[in-house]
Amino acid sequence: MLITLVPAICLMSGCRSKSKPAGAETGAATEVVADQVPDAENTEPETDLKGKPLGIRSGIIEYSYSGNKTGKSTQYFDDFGLKSAVYAEITSDGETSKGWSLTLGEDQYMWELNSSQGMKAKNPMVKQMMEISGGDILEYMAGMYEQMGMTKSGTETFQGKECTVFKGDLGRVLIWKGLMMMMEMKMGDIVSRQEVTSIKTNVNVDGKYFRIPDNITFNEIPGF
Repeated sequence: MLITLVPAICLMSGCRSKSKPAGAETGAATEVVADQVPDAENTEPETDLKGKPLGIRSGIIEYSYSGNKTGKSTQYFDDFGLKSAVYAEITSDGETSKGWSLTLGEDQYMWELNSSQGMKAKNPMVKQMMEISGGDILEYMAGMYEQMGMTKSGTETFQGKECTVFKGDLGRVLIWKGLMMMMEMKMGDIVSRQEVTSIKTNVNVDGKYFRIPDNITFNEIPGF
């Protein structure tokens, strides 16, 4: 989400074009949970988080999707979110997309499994978050959700984490330390939900997840 940063990156959730048939994954798809180590809940004071999108040094988070889109994703992040990689398998309207989204600073790379082509773009949202102090990041996110008609509405515990709640007519989102823990959205008859099923923080994340593939040609697209 970001999201995932803002996995709204989903974000953060990979590419949208048609995927290869099931069973055609590369090795990267099977490495999703290979490097998890025991959790260690250590966070830095907010005064030390200037220029860092998240309030957690590193982590491995698994999400599930239900509603009009089903599937799963795993987010790997380090350096307080300045490096983030998401592998997602999402099915919508009977079609499944399997791919990666890699964020390095404000640069984002997206590609599907078994593809020689990918996309690259600048994400101005990340750049803006890098310019503010840690204590202001939640307020920055609040401003984004307000544009979606959501307002801050207290706290709620989810997966053992005390989350800030944003809700409105479109749905609600739970945020913890800048991480999206749960999102429920409804637009007409379309209902979707994304939620954390497993979270490990301040773990060692293998640097291989943050390497730009050298066998893929990335085409520049306008920033969003």
